[in-house]
Amino acid sequence: MNSETQSITWRFGGWLAHQPADDAWRIIGVGALLGVCLLLGMYRRTLVSLSLGRRLVLCVLRGALWLGLLILLAAPTRITRFYEQPPKARPLAVLVDRSGSMMTADNRRHRRIDDALRRWRDVEPAAQAAFNGIRTFAFADGIRSVPSVEAPGLVPAERTRFFSALQRALADAPPGGWAGVVTLTDGLDNSGVAMKAGVAAVTRDALATGTPLYFIAGRNRYAGGPFFGLRDWDAPVRTLPKSNFRVQATFDSFQPAASTQKVRFTVNGVARPVTELNLPAGRRLTTWSAEVRADDPGVLELELQVGQEIARTEVRVELPASNQILYYQGALDWSYRFLADILKRDAAFVLTPVFHFPNPNAVLPPGALRQMPASEKDLAPFQIVILANVSAPQLSSAQQSALGGWVRSGGILIFLTPDDDSTEGFSGSELEKMLPVVFAPTNSRIADDASRVVGRFRGLTASDPAKLVAYAWERTPRVGEIFAQAERKDVPLVSPLFSEYAHVARAKPGAEVLARHPTDLAPGSNERAILLAVQRYGRGQSAVLTTDALWRWKLNQPAAERGAELFWQNLFAWLGRDRQHGLAFENPPFKVSVGKELVWGISGAGTGSLKVEAKLGGQGMELKEAAPSEEIRRFPWRPSREGLWEIDASDAGGRPVRHWVSAQKADSEGELSGQAPDEELLRQLAERTGGSVLESTPPSSWTKGRESRGDLLGERADPLWHRPWVFGALLGCYCAELLLRRRWKLL
Repeated sequence: MNSETQSITWRFGGWLAHQPADDAWRIIGVGALLGVCLLLGMYRRTLVSLSLGRRLVLCVLRGALWLGLLILLAAPTRITRFYEQPPKARPLAVLVDRSGSMMTADNRRHRRIDDALRRWRDVEPAAQAAFNGIRTFAFADGIRSVPSVEAPGLVPAERTRFFSALQRALADAPPGGWAGVVTLTDGLDNSGVAMKAGVAAVTRDALATGTPLYFIAGRNRYAGGPFFGLRDWDAPVRTLPKSNFRVQATFDSFQPAASTQKVRFTVNGVARPVTELNLPAGRRLTTWSAEVRADDPGVLELELQVGQEIARTEVRVELPASNQILYYQGALDWSYRFLADILKRDAAFVLTPVFHFPNPNAVLPPGALRQMPASEKDLAPFQIVILANVSAPQLSSAQQSALGGWVRSGGILIFLTPDDDSTEGFSGSELEKMLPVVFAPTNSRIADDASRVVGRFRGLTASDPAKLVAYAWERTPRVGEIFAQAERKDVPLVSPLFSEYAHVARAKPGAEVLARHPTDLAPGSNERAILLAVQRYGRGQSAVLTTDALWRWKLNQPAAERGAELFWQNLFAWLGRDRQHGLAFENPPFKVSVGKELVWGISGAGTGSLKVEAKLGGQGMELKEAAPSEEIRRFPWRPSREGLWEIDASDAGGRPVRHWVSAQKADSEGELSGQAPDEELLRQLAERTGGSVLESTPPSSWTKGRESRGDLLGERADPLWHRPWVFGALLGCYCAELLLRRRWKLL
């Protein structure tokens, strides 16, 4: 039998039905006080002279009657709710960075580990109360369990494997996982892992296990000298003709005072106006971005120069290969026919339907599958999977697991449903883990639906099932990319309209909400309801559209209008913008140290011949493959001198791909390199996983987790206003007052 906890509240009816319980009791108290004052005035002077004692007796009887009438009109009901005892809280993991940079003292003999430990002691009592124990680990070049945060690490400190330590801690979690991971660190990783790849890997593992990451930054004055460097350079490999795309660079710097750097950016040798990059004082990450127009098919060569930092890349402008779309229709409606008609008019899409017919012997349309694939191998030929109006019993655990692995490998999943009933069963499922939202619980949805229905009858809301409502788009560059993905002057893109929508509780950490409801709020939230959200999941990404396929919007448009068609084509093209088609470098670096080995990974070449060359100043050298592979071909390379090296690759079919990498002299490495704490990296990891960077106060989620209850098992209502003794007491007070008034000759 489930253990129970109970909570006692009050519910009022009548004229106080819409007031909170505390406010209702205050109103009753004020009414009672006013009634007593009025009674004292009434019995202050009477036709017959009465003693003070007799006056008080009459006032008490009349006051009791008045208070009783107030309570009767308020109709109080004592509500006792019974909750299932929530499962015991999960443990918390604490990682302590014991590397050289954390243990080295500055000119005040203050170590970074001392600063981090001081703030950890401020939040440790709250962690002890909120979680089921705390397990401590020390890390540097390795990671091992230690009895306390004060204990010596006993790990080699020649270098810091920050990203590897976080991944190892997440992988070695106890059954049920960690409630969170708190890391005391300065955020430095000198193991050779690229920052972008490390952040992506840690974020993926944390989101997959539902583990928020918290950080306590170790600070001191040991910051080394000023520096400025290019940390990240982001540009698409391919884009569509007649489209706009954005390139972005992130610079890492430490400056004793604010300064500026000249930014020179060229597209196919044509220089744009020189701009300035403002560098604030201290350790900062500064972002620069620019929008580039792609017109005709071909190659755009982009070059960015800021100070001594140079980055160069090329973007291929071409029409994509055919996108194989698997469309699973869980419940029959107009959605499939509507989308199928749209996609058939675009040669870039090939649609394969899967219908869930109640009759297993029903004849399938040509090309349709009878059931959803249950393995990654069967899903591999498809680039996009659409789940439309699917309920939980229709997808087995094997099918959901296959979808998860397929998305992590680079697939694109779109979950499409306007129905709350179809989302309830997916709460906590494998499918929900890869989606960008958490589905609304049943109780909150029912309460929200009831309030909206009442609002409609009262005319308090404009949410009408028969009325089409426009999306409210968020102000984000991603929305601009969708609308500009295939810009066409002859077909203006307008915001879609919808009728009904499904409720979701909230967006997950790391997800990006693109569209919301213009007025309605999410269940139990002050934010507007989510309509469209996307999220990276491994190498692929997932999207949730909580409306229908917008076929009502299409039926509401004139026959010649093509706004709905263009919206869907643009959305699919934007979601698949990063999916590799053909030959491509796998996470290519843009900077490398001279003499340090680098392994180039190239995908899309198959098992045929593949030639890779490294060129500098007109001289080149052919790279030898390490070991043949079907998926990613790997070519080790060690740059011999400084400069901007050009790496060319071509396969058996003559398809070329090109990348540039800047080889520079190795900076001072090791733990005592003098680098400042990388707090921007810590903040980025915390925000993507739902955690935070802690100072001297614990996060509010720790307190909320301690106060949370389990599922509601039931409730018992005990009305206090219709019991016989209440009416008897009131009648007795009134009769007693009448008898005494007659006896004392007031009647």
